[in-house]
Parts: sequence; structure tokens; C-alpha cells
Amino acid sequence: MMNERYLELGLTALGRTGEEPGWFGGHYGAAVLAAYYMDREFDLPEHVRTGIQNMADHYIATYPQLFTPYENEQADPALLERIIDGLRANTARLSHSGHGNAYGFLALKALLDRPDMLLPSIVNGFYNCLIASSEGSGNRYYGVEEYSTFTIDQVTDIPEYRNFDDLVERAMDECRHVYPGQVIDGKKYHFTGEIEHGLTHAQALIEYDRLGYPELTAAGLPNHRIQMQLNRNIPVDHEAVRGTEIVEPSFTSIFAPEFWGKTYTDPHCLKVPYAALYLLQRLPEEKRAEAEINMCKILVQMK
Repeated sequence: MMNERYLELGLTALGRTGEEPGWFGGHYGAAVLAAYYMDREFDLPEHVRTGIQNMADHYIATYPQLFTPYENEQADPALLERIIDGLRANTARLSHSGHGNAYGFLALKALLDRPDMLLPSIVNGFYNCLIASSEGSGNRYYGVEEYSTFTIDQVTDIPEYRNFDDLVERAMDECRHVYPGQVIDGKKYHFTGEIEHGLTHAQALIEYDRLGYPELTAAGLPNHRIQMQLNRNIPVDHEAVRGTEIVEPSFTSIFAPEFWGKTYTDPHCLKVPYAALYLLQRLPEEKRAEAEINMCKILVQMK
């Protein structure tokens, strides 16, 4: 089992991410935290545990500037509220595919487990990352010039979630049709990436509630519906997309040795399997086999 050093390093990396402008660097600390919790929360085959740790070690070695511990700081429990403020900003509207929430619930979970890690540099740095991740705008989705102004009133295809079962089923069902990202008219659209972020976003919203912050969940649920609506903006008849749907992945189990025997540059290789396992256990049993195959349509594309 991965030791708590990985929790400490994951939080450290989230803090150091905020020392520079932007939010993208949060992927690596979040990946290490996802590895830590996936290893602890699921009964995994040994080759999967080995693969998880190898990938976490790979990111720690590749980005040493992110994983250098802070020294000579004292924890302050009152600083947790600053993290919650950053999470409120990310549940106020859909931004950057819910990345702030995908990072944020992992950080919240870790800080609740280890309040001694509420160090000023970690909290203030990660707060900066959260604010940056809450300010997304632009034409991220095909055919939508400015997604930040897309409102819940424009959602016509995604019914309101009555409960978490509805949320889970919707997030998983949207993975039935998976298309690799494509460049169209000079713009790169991350079609698979948007789908996988629907999974990590859903996991975050459920975890907020479990961790004692149902107000974050309530605020974020409409944004997940907006995300599901926008994710469907895939021009399947466009020459760049037509015929590219992944129908039969080369493996059909999340535990496939051919997946876990590699390391990847893409840190979603840890966050997506963690979200997939988390959501699969909440699906009706009769739907899990097909849903797992759909998850593998995403995993086979990891680089």
C-alpha cells in the first residue's frame, strides 16, 4: 500500500502549482493523490498496485520542482476555509471542464485526513490554482463560441438529476460513443478528454457531499448537466471525425496488464481509472460490464 508520503507530495505539488500563473500544473499533484486514494480504497490486483505506484513515482521524478516539500511552516486549521472559498468559485459555473473540482475534492479529502498539511504555502498556492481554474472561457466546445455564457436554461437534452444515481448513470452513459480528439479548422477539440472530465467532475460532486460540503455539490450539479450537454457537440459527420469512433477497445478491463504495465505522460492515466472505479461501483450491477468496456475506450488512448 502506498504510504502517506504520496499524500504529502501530492498536496505539496498542488501548492507549488499556484506559484506560477495558470492551473494546468495541478494535474500532477492531483494524479499522485488519485494514486494514493485508489490504492487505499479498492481491492486491486498486485500488478495494478505496482503500476499505480510506478506512475506516481514517474511524475514525482519528472517534475521535481513541483514535489519539493515546504520547510519551516506551521499548519493552521483556519486555512481550510480558503480552500473552500476556492472550491466555491469552481462550483459557481462550469470552467475548464471541471478541472478545479477534479483537483479540489482530492485536496479537500487529503487535507481533512491530514490537517497538519494545512501549511500556508500549500493552501495559498493551491488557492491560486483554484481561482485560475474557475476563470475559463472561449470556444472549448465545437460550435460554441463562448461556453462561459452557456446557461442551464439552454440544456435541453440532460434531465435534472434527482439523486446521485442519476448523476452516475448520466456520466457513464455519455461514454458510450468515444471519439479521439481532432483538429478542425485549426482548432484542437478534445472530444475524449471532455468525456473523461465528465467522470472526474461527477466523482468530485459526490465526494463533496460525503466529505460534509453538500452546498458545493448542490451548486455544482447544474454545471455538470451543462457539461454533459456541451460534450455532445461532436460533428460526427465532419471528415475529420467520421469513422473515428472507438468501438472495440484493445482491452476491456480497467485492470488490464497492458494498461498498467506502462507509464504515461498524460496524468489522467491515474485520475480517470480512479473515477471510473469509483463510479462503476455505484452503477446497477447489470450495467457495469458494458460501462467498463466504455471506460476502456478512453484508457486505450492514453499516451
